[in-house]
Amino acid sequence: MKLPINREKSGIRKPVNFTILGYGFVPMHVKEESGKYQLVVSEKGRKSLKQKLKTITRKTAPCTFDERIQRINEVQQGWLGYYRMAIIQAKLKELYGWL
Repeated sequence: MKLPINREKSGIRKPVNFTILGYGFVPMHVKEESGKYQLVVSEKGRKSLKQKLKTITRKTAPCTFDERIQRINEVQQGWLGYYRMAIIQAKLKELYGWL
């Protein structure tokens, strides 16, 4: 096929320095289980969610309160559906406090 290889994206890395499809990896801190990792949402994914919520909740957006709540729920359900395998409870509490 003779496809070009992107040297920046390909290579051997540790899981903590690697993100894929919006997921990142952090080491688990469980006794007698070294070398295992948990899925987390990448920083870029969290920033994009926060930016979407900022645009929805902007005061100058021409919509009613009920429409805003509906849009927030749609974005939230989609985001939670996509990142359902990641550990996100603490970050969601922080985000809900901000919202």
